Amino acid sequence: MFTRYGIGRLTRTVVALGAATALTVGGAVTAGAALPKVTGPTLVGTAEPTSAKYTALNGGVTDGTYWYAVVTEHAKSGTKVYDSNQLIKTKLYATSPAKIATFRIRSGNHTNLLGHGNDIAYNADTKRLLIPAWTNDDSVQATNQGRAIRIVNPSTLAIEKTVLLPRTTTGICYDAVNNRYVGGTLNQYYAYDSAFKQTGKSAKLAMSGLGQGIDCDQSYVYVITSPKGTQKTNRIFVYDWSFKLVRTYEHASGSESEHLTHQRGTYYLGFNIGAGRLYRLDNFQFTVTYAAAGGTGSMAPTVVLYGRSTALRKNTFVRSGYTLAGWTAKRSYDNKTRYQNPKDTTKTGWYTTGKQPSGWKPYLYKNGATVLHTTPRGAVALTATWRKA
Repeated sequence: MFTRYGIGRLTRTVVALGAATALTVGGAVTAGAALPKVTGPTLVGTAEPTSAKYTALNGGVTDGTYWYAVVTEHAKSGTKVYDSNQLIKTKLYATSPAKIATFRIRSGNHTNLLGHGNDIAYNADTKRLLIPAWTNDDSVQATNQGRAIRIVNPSTLAIEKTVLLPRTTTGICYDAVNNRYVGGTLNQYYAYDSAFKQTGKSAKLAMSGLGQGIDCDQSYVYVITSPKGTQKTNRIFVYDWSFKLVRTYEHASGSESEHLTHQRGTYYLGFNIGAGRLYRLDNFQFTVTYAAAGGTGSMAPTVVLYGRSTALRKNTFVRSGYTLAGWTAKRSYDNKTRYQNPKDTTKTGWYTTGKQPSGWKPYLYKNGATVLHTTPRGAVALTATWRKA
């Protein structure tokens, strides 16, 4: 994480700046705007390199069990600076690494295989990591390295092959539901199919702060920016897959965020603190799933941005001789079910089954109801309740 200042050559090295250029301040979103806030006090990962020389966190991703993070050493040789990286694999909630691989520059004539290590994507289908090889150090690079993506085996942390994207890429993410990617750099991003054929692109996105990593799911693309200039906190800009801005969140920390990653409806934000720290986010987003409970058919999950009123999918399950009465709800983060007092339906609450107040029944969400604050993170499992037609 360093930025070049000056024209053509490195005149100053600043540790803890993730991308090469600040993003444009847009008129619609300013540093002083009142924004919904995510919180994230829970530490779930600590990057511990083998040497204190590796001081700067860059890209990272989780597969739900491990956090994979790139930390960088900025080694100076005369007037030049060369990046060397360690790729660190750490089990979530652990402090000691499970495995470390070193990608070191020993000469300016050697290619920096992980480049700046600015971001990482995890393909849950191929079970491989994807790391952009773009760099802004002084090592000798192939002319196409800015488009190169290293495919890494998460078990061995070895580079297995390289693929070239159509565009220069510093940030990359993967949507496992639709088997597609987003990649790009600074404030312009491109949608790709599973073979990296371009299927769409953004306009020049107007965001404040310093551009960092990206993430995506079946509904949204998330771009994070860290503090710079008048922006004193972190931002998460949420776009749909047409790259229209949907919502902007603020993380109040003044530390530099580097990457956003998620699994199963829980999101994590990596910060350049020490050699790297990963924090779980609350009040940002959750996923709603649907179960037929005796019916047939399938329904795709619904992604809900916390605090933004979102309609549940209307039932498409079928059960012969029955109609849908409603949906019961159980959330993953505390395994509690929503209950209701049938004598006073204005009274509801979340309880462990068996510990709800006497006489209370599972609350039934109506077909197509809207939700916005159902859970601070994770998933809400909706299960169909049927009544005879």
